[in-house]
Amino acid sequence: MVLHRIGSMSSISVVIPTRGRHHFLKQAIASVLSQTWAPAEIIVVDDGVGAAQAVGHMHPAITVLDNRERGPVPARNMGVAHATGECICFLDDDDWFTDETYFEQVAAVFDHGGAFCYCNGVMAFEDGRPSLPFAFAADADSLTRDNTILISGVVYRRSLHEELGPFDESLPFYWDWDWYLRIARAGHALTHIQRPVVAIRVHARNMSGESLERQRRANLDEFSTKHGLPPIPLKNHLDIALDAPGKPPGA
Repeated sequence: MVLHRIGSMSSISVVIPTRGRHHFLKQAIASVLSQTWAPAEIIVVDDGVGAAQAVGHMHPAITVLDNRERGPVPARNMGVAHATGECICFLDDDDWFTDETYFEQVAAVFDHGGAFCYCNGVMAFEDGRPSLPFAFAADADSLTRDNTILISGVVYRRSLHEELGPFDESLPFYWDWDWYLRIARAGHALTHIQRPVVAIRVHARNMSGESLERQRRANLDEFSTKHGLPPIPLKNHLDIALDAPGKPPGA
C-alpha cells in the first residue's frame, strides 16, 4: 500500500466499526485495499470479540481497536480519536466499495478545497433480489426532512471534529444524520459524487430493522427536538430507495 497525497491533505484514515461479522468484514477491508488511491491506514474498531484474529494479518496498514462493547457510536468516536489521517472515511463492516477509483474521485474534491463529500450507492439484497440504486442530493434544507446520505463512503476533513465536537452518543440510530446537519448548518458544502461506488448490504441483522422500530422512533424524536424540527416520519435508507421514482418492478 502506497501513501498518496490528496492536495493539501496528507492521508485518509478508513474507519470500520464491527461486531461479530468477520466474513463481511473481510470483504469490506478487501474493497478498501483494492482502491487505486490507497489510504494511509484502516482502523477496525471491534465492538465484539475476535476481529483482531480474523483480520489482523490481512495487511500491515490495519489496526484493530477494542471498543469493549460500548456500542457503535462510541466505536466510531474511538476510531476517529485514533486516526492519524487528515481525512476520515467510514465504511460499515457489512458494506463494500464497488468502484476502485472512489478515493481518486475524493482526491479531486479535496484538491478543490472540499470539506465533506458523499457518494451514490446501491442497496444489495442478501436474498438475491435485484439491487436498488441509492442516489439522492442533500443540503442543509433537505436534511431537516430526510437523511439521504449513506454513511459508508462518506469522507470529510478530520478537523471538522475540532470545530463541531465528536459524534453524539445519545443518538445511537441518528448520530450520522445529526453529524451531517451539524456540518451543513455550520456552512460547509456537502459535495455529492454522483456515481454508485458503494454497496449497502440489506439483511435481517441491519441496525435499522423492524425489531428496533420503537427505539428508532424515540431516538428520531430526540434528534428532532435537538435540532428544533417538527416530527419526522420514521423511515430508513431502504424505505427512501423504495420510494424513489423509477424503482424496478416488484422491488
